[in-house]
Amino acid sequence: MKKILFAILFVLLVTACSSEETQPTLSQAPPTDAAAPPADSPIPPADTVITPPASPIPTQVDPTTGWQAYVNTELGYSFKYPADCTFGPMGSDCKQSLPEEQPIECLCYLNAEDPYAVGMQSFLGEAESGLTMVSLMIAHYDTEAYNPPEGEAWIPWLAENWSYLAEDMPGEPNISLDGQPAVRIYTPGSPQSDSSETIFVMSDGKLISISMLSVDVEQHREFYDNVLATFRFSE
Repeated sequence: MKKILFAILFVLLVTACSSEETQPTLSQAPPTDAAAPPADSPIPPADTVITPPASPIPTQVDPTTGWQAYVNTELGYSFKYPADCTFGPMGSDCKQSLPEEQPIECLCYLNAEDPYAVGMQSFLGEAESGLTMVSLMIAHYDTEAYNPPEGEAWIPWLAENWSYLAEDMPGEPNISLDGQPAVRIYTPGSPQSDSSETIFVMSDGKLISISMLSVDVEQHREFYDNVLATFRFSE
């Protein structure tokens, strides 16, 4: 009887052990981010600031494009003036009415009948709001009183002989006009007169003066600067 019981226990023990066989373990790959860039793509740091490409610098337009050229062969200089300016003296009929009522040929003119005293006048602005006048004179007088003696320093001579400008005259050149040293003298306006500016420059032994009126008005200043930027001396 004991042998039978022992045999039964042995069979039950073997059956239980066989049911506890180790189950295979499935290995899983770590999850991947489907939106991640390829391994060879550079990833900027989180605090990187991405600067957009700079816009191209706009090309500046020359305000004197299309202007006419005046050439003074006697004194050896040239400059440009507006294309709508009349070449010649102002007509007598232009003086009989207000600028706002005048035809366009009366609003700007360049008078070069005398090559030693070339004058230009132009009205600027809009007729509705009122026109203002710019006046420019380029002069040289072939006299001993007007020109410094040969070999003498011309700026000290100028200060001595042009006494009404001596107070504001610099002791040395303060601008360059087409590469030539020049002096620019500003005279502020007063209740009796407008502001003005005079430029003196020596060219080929000749003293040339450029006089401008009402220079404190921004539109006037721009007009004068555009003309002076085109000023050239002959070789």
